Amino acid sequence: MESSSLQQAMMEMQASFVSQMVEFQRSLEQATPSTTVTALAADFSNFKKFILGSLSNLRRQADLLHQQCDRLEMQGRRKMLLVHGVAEAQGEDTSAAVLKLASEHLRIPLSTDAISRSHRMGRPSKAKSRPILIKFRSLTDRDKFWFAKTALKGTGITVSEFLTKPRHDTFLEARKRVGISKCWTRNGTIVVTAADGSHHRITSLAELNVVVPSTTLPAGHQIPAPTPNVGVGQDAANTRSKRKK
Repeated sequence: MESSSLQQAMMEMQASFVSQMVEFQRSLEQATPSTTVTALAADFSNFKKFILGSLSNLRRQADLLHQQCDRLEMQGRRKMLLVHGVAEAQGEDTSAAVLKLASEHLRIPLSTDAISRSHRMGRPSKAKSRPILIKFRSLTDRDKFWFAKTALKGTGITVSEFLTKPRHDTFLEARKRVGISKCWTRNGTIVVTAADGSHHRITSLAELNVVVPSTTLPAGHQIPAPTPNVGVGQDAANTRSKRKK
C-alpha cells in the first residue's frame, strides 16, 4: 500500500472516530434519568468493537507498507553479496581480495571494474575476520560469483545474500525449525522445505509460522495469518545461505 493510501485510510478512520464519539456524546446528553445502565453498556460495547476493528485494520495496512519497504530495499541489494571468512589485513584492498578469490578458488574471470564497491561489515574484531560486502556492477557477474560458491567447500570461506534484517531474522528462525539443509535463499527470498517435502518461498516470520509452525508457541496462541506479500530493514551480516541443488 502506498503512503498516500495509508494516510487517506487514517484520515477516514479519524473522521469515523469523531463521528462515533459525537453520536455517543449526544446520546448521553439526551438520556433521561430512566436510561438503563444496560443500554449504555450496549452502546459502549458497540463503540469498543468499532475502535478495535479500526485499529486492527490500521495495523494490517501498516504491515503492508512495511512489507513494501522491505521489498524495495531488497531490490536495491540485488547486486550485492557477502563473503565470509576472508582473512582481514590492515590497509587491505577488499575488492582486490575478492577478485583474487574469484580467480583462484571460483575459477571465474572477473575484471577489475566488475565490482562497483566493497567494504568490511561491522566493527573490527581480533576474534574473527569481518565479512566483505560486495556490490557488483552487473547482475550477470553477481550471479557468476553466487553460483560458483560451491567451489569454496572446505576452504572456510562462504558466500551469502545480503538480506534485509526482517528477512535475515526469518531465515535464521527457519534454519532453527527445519535445519540448515532444508532452508536456503534465492534472489532475496527464503526457500523452506516443509515436513511433506514441499518447497515454500517466504519473506516474513508470519509466512514461516504458516509453513512451519513453531513448537514453542504458548498454549492457545493463535498464529497470525500472513498479509499479502508485497515484499518488505537494517543492514546485517547474514549467515551462509544454501542454494537449491
